[in-house]
Parts: sequence; C-alpha cells; structure tokens
Amino acid sequence: MTSACPYCRSPFEPEDELTTCEACSTPHHTDCYAENAGCTVFGCSNGPVDEPRISISASDLTASALHSAAASPSLPTPPPPPRSGASTSVPPPPLLFRDDTTRYITPPRSLGFAGYNPPPPAVIPAYTPRRSRLTYIMLGVFLGAFGGHNFYAGYVKRAVMQLLLTLLSCFFGGIISWIWAIVEILTVKHDNDGVAFI
Repeated sequence: MTSACPYCRSPFEPEDELTTCEACSTPHHTDCYAENAGCTVFGCSNGPVDEPRISISASDLTASALHSAAASPSLPTPPPPPRSGASTSVPPPPLLFRDDTTRYITPPRSLGFAGYNPPPPAVIPAYTPRRSRLTYIMLGVFLGAFGGHNFYAGYVKRAVMQLLLTLLSCFFGGIISWIWAIVEILTVKHDNDGVAFI
C-alpha cells in the first residue's frame, strides 16, 4: 500500500477518507479521486475519460483562412530570392552574450555562421592624478637625501636606494643622495606613469 496520494502527493493521515481504485487497487483521497473523475495512475482503466477530439474539415480551414486574410492588413511581400551565381553577403551573426574576458561569443559554425568575432572594446586607461613640479622640487631640496621626491613621483626603487644609502651609511652618504636628488629635480620632467608634471 502506498503511503501518499498519487494525485495530491500528500501522505495519508488516519482521519482521511480513502477511495481505492477497483482496477489497480491504488488508494486515493476521496476528494482527489472525485476531482480527477477517476484513478490518477497512468494507464489505469478507471482513469478519466479523454475529451472527444475535434475534427476540422478542409473547407473549415479554407473559410477560416479567407476570413483572417480579409480581417488583417496586407503584409509586405518578401524580397525575391537572389539569382543563381550572384554573390550574397551574409550579415554578421548576432552577439549572444559577453563573458568576463571581453570575448564575444557567437553561434557555432554548425549554425551557418563563419566564426565572426568583433574587435574587443577599446581599453580606457585608469585615471592618474597629475603631480606638481613645484612639490617635486621642494621635496627634492629638503628631503632629497631620503628619496622623498622620488616617492612622490612614483619612482619607488630610486627612492628606496636613496633612503638606504643615507640610513646605512649613518647619514654620511646623505650628501651623495642629496646631490643625486638635485640632479634629478633638474632633469626629470615626468612621473613614473609618464605623465608630465604641472
């Protein structure tokens, strides 16, 4: 015996009224059996009777087509097929979707498309703020021995070398770093990103 009604799929409770199909002996809720007008098991002979099929004759179809053609406005005629031997240009296939790698996915060749992939969109560079030349010069004059001007301009390797030269020589190499900084503030016109100072 099944533990659930095949029509509503809910389990049987002790207080439920049950109706058992006479043909397949499957229990149902009485309400479910009545609502379905018979057994709900597929292929059971006590199942609901199929609705009678509707038959339409050819004359009914013709009359219906004439009636709908008269009621609807005339549609434009399709263009004639191309002549044999004439080259036909196939428009590019539609773009289906775009994935995370900015490649455009198109329908496969089996659908008749020749693998058309449009060029990727132009890459927009990130915004880099323009740095002041006056600030660069002032940092080079006052903190050049510690690489302050190079930290400001984004030249981190140079700045670390100047800072280490000053600190590891117990500030005796600071004179060399400071002269190096003076030469840089006279010759460097761009920051590390290649953007000219303002």
